[in-house]
Amino acid sequence: MSNKYFIYLVLITISLFFLALLSFLIQPRYETSLKKGELIFENIKKELNDIKEINIDNNKTKISIIKDQDIWYMSTKSGYKVKNEIVRKNLIQISELRFFEKKTQDKSLYSRLNLDYPNDEDSESKYISIIDNDKKVLVEFILGKKKENGVYIKKIKDKETWLTSGTLDMSSAEEDWLETRILNIDYKDVKNVSINHLNEKNESFSLTKDDKNENFLIDNLTKEQIPKSDLIANFIGYFFTNLTFEDVIERESNINNKALIKINFKLFDGVNIFASIYNQDKDKWININIESQSVLKLKENEKIFVNNIEKWSYKLSSRKYNVSDTKFKDLLVEN
Repeated sequence: MSNKYFIYLVLITISLFFLALLSFLIQPRYETSLKKGELIFENIKKELNDIKEINIDNNKTKISIIKDQDIWYMSTKSGYKVKNEIVRKNLIQISELRFFEKKTQDKSLYSRLNLDYPNDEDSESKYISIIDNDKKVLVEFILGKKKENGVYIKKIKDKETWLTSGTLDMSSAEEDWLETRILNIDYKDVKNVSINHLNEKNESFSLTKDDKNENFLIDNLTKEQIPKSDLIANFIGYFFTNLTFEDVIERESNINNKALIKINFKLFDGVNIFASIYNQDKDKWININIESQSVLKLKENEKIFVNNIEKWSYKLSSRKYNVSDTKFKDLLVEN
């Protein structure tokens, strides 16, 4: 090879090197502004108290949670009360997420991390938005798969996807946010109980606590009617103890043709709790009514967790069916 061609080759190589270097230098470097360990949503930590709305959408369930005077409600559930501590936990989790590892920018690969926008029922991703009192969107991102100590996320306006350090729940199940507790009446507080089976009057009965406040006695038994045991009716007195629901809707008032049972609990302090149990499809639902003065007493003693209990109908947990299904004959020794 002649010196002339060798010089040309060297010049071409040097030119290509500088062109490649120049191309590298002028490329936008995302990593220069987002370093591992930095907070992802730095702005939200300072504005936790100014947040007004949280939205979660996985295309199967849409949840919208609104704050009113420091109390959180689920607007997509007719304004039912939400657990404040769960809201705060999730907001703090968001504020503490940090960049850990940059992932794909390829849209066709988003779905592998569950970071595609939740447009269809097969999607496992969640769209999350956080809005402040001025209706300004503070945070907007797609939440994807979870790992042991992190989650995958993609900000709505970015192509980049990230694995975070720090976990985030943001459940799309309504019951994980709702205050599912209704009442918590101690067994020792119950004085009398009446169970009225509307379609089988002869199976109705009432109970009265004994003088030691230990066991319930079945009222108005004849000599031939013998209880299976001295303790047989006691479980009924726990019906309103840790009473929770599986679902809640605005009060269905026209239940006359579906009502099965009416219940009355009278407490030693004079509080009366009235309830009607009715069938809806294959499930049992309950309407509860308590006089306003009695509600105040229960609130003072932290035994009720619901505002406007008369406004709601609750789907009963199946573990409470044993009480609602109990009939008078079930308490007695068979002939």
